[in-house]
Amino acid sequence: MKNGYELLADFEKALKDCIYVSNEKLPEFFRDERTDGVSLATLERKCDELDKISEYEYTKQEKAKRVAMYADDIANGREIQYLSK
Repeated sequence: MKNGYELLADFEKALKDCIYVSNEKLPEFFRDERTDGVSLATLERKCDELDKISEYEYTKQEKAKRVAMYADDIANGREIQYLSK
């Protein structure tokens, strides 16, 4: 027998499989040209894939932000404001 939390999780999954969004309301990346729409569950999976970035990519982005800020400080004759990690 399932407890209340498990039942709610099953209900949420079933509900996400039932709700469809029309392709015309979605950006190109999220569309499924085989059908008229995409389920909310599929959209959620695609969003989760987009949200995943590797630690290396995150560190690279952070370093690029810092370099840009430091370059801006130097170009404008200001003292460099170092950021902590």
